[in-house]
Amino acid sequence: MPTPPPQNPANLNIVNALLGWVLPGLGHLTLGHHRRGRYIFLGVLFMIVTGVFVGGIDAVDHKNDSLWFMAQVCCGPIVIAIDLATQFFIVEAPIEKRATLVGLSHVNEIGTLFIAMAGLMNFVVILDALQAKRNTDFERRGKELEN
Repeated sequence: MPTPPPQNPANLNIVNALLGWVLPGLGHLTLGHHRRGRYIFLGVLFMIVTGVFVGGIDAVDHKNDSLWFMAQVCCGPIVIAIDLATQFFIVEAPIEKRATLVGLSHVNEIGTLFIAMAGLMNFVVILDALQAKRNTDFERRGKELEN
């Protein structure tokens, strides 16, 4: 069975992959995949917001949940901002106040899981943006076939 030729590093869209990390879906938007970029943005943002609503802002914590944070940070600066809010508002608070601010048990775990799944989903999307070709969106292909 023949092996495929090795990928040329010049074909990789590193800038688009970085843009996809900064704001989920932005890498695809800059490639001309507008519909896909919007769906990615809405999907990842929905999972992050849902995770924060369910588990609280302490669902993202790089000190206590470092393995989860490795998956969550793939969502980009949004998660880093949530982690900074956690460190500022919850970790620095006195014990009495901290007990009222943290999410409890399984509810917090579900929020952590939602945000981690958003990060893993965005990681796959970043890999897709890294190798995607410009202006090959399904909408454009459908219009070209009709003409």
